[in-house]
Amino acid sequence: MKAHQRIIREKKENEKFENNLFGEYYKEINVDISKSVVMEVNRKTAEKIILEYEWLGTMGTTNLYYGIMFDGVCAGVVCYGYFQALAGYSGYVGEKYGKKGIQLSRGACVFWAHPHSASKLIGKSLQNVSKLGYKYVIAFSDSEAGEIGTVYQATNWHYLGIDPTAGKTNKGHFYLKQNGRKWMDDRDFNKRYGFKNLDKFLIDNPEIKKVVTKPKARYIKLIGNKTENKHMMKYLKDKILPYPKRNKNG
Repeated sequence: MKAHQRIIREKKENEKFENNLFGEYYKEINVDISKSVVMEVNRKTAEKIILEYEWLGTMGTTNLYYGIMFDGVCAGVVCYGYFQALAGYSGYVGEKYGKKGIQLSRGACVFWAHPHSASKLIGKSLQNVSKLGYKYVIAFSDSEAGEIGTVYQATNWHYLGIDPTAGKTNKGHFYLKQNGRKWMDDRDFNKRYGFKNLDKFLIDNPEIKKVVTKPKARYIKLIGNKTENKHMMKYLKDKILPYPKRNKNG
């Protein structure tokens, strides 16, 4: 099974250029990875790529954005933000650093970006996030989007297995699907409409379907200094699992 983002990139590359984000202008951009620059960008810049390429189809509760630039043009972004179950990770990194984490919530690259863009973007952005005082980062891979966390494996994150909190909220974990693509997740729906209005909303909007989500796989990256990482690893080492592998048979 191909990951959703790969499918979208292939589709964008094959469709008429006037229908994609950059038209034929991308052909003039030098995509030499050694000359690319990773820098902080604003939310509007991140939205242009995330809303077009990312499986979740929303920006979520993110507030920190980094982009990889080729010839001054943004070809990929990662978005950091609100960290769910923050206190719950004290058991993974220790009480001292339990509240010093952040979540990498969204990320995507355009079809013409260099193949190693995502790895460089994550690596460089983590250096900047570390300077802000964060000691570790949590990220999720979604099997429904065909993800196994390939880029996290390539950048040496630790795999923690399936999220143990999945399906334990009042309404479970779900998302709303429209026109074959994710439209809104449970948290965003609750903020905008409230869980109590879900049934009526679905009746009033028959083109929107509720889909119960499968548990997501979790990754963690320690980004403290050598001493801090050693301290956190004492708590983490027994919880690290072997990387999942893609099923070639789908």
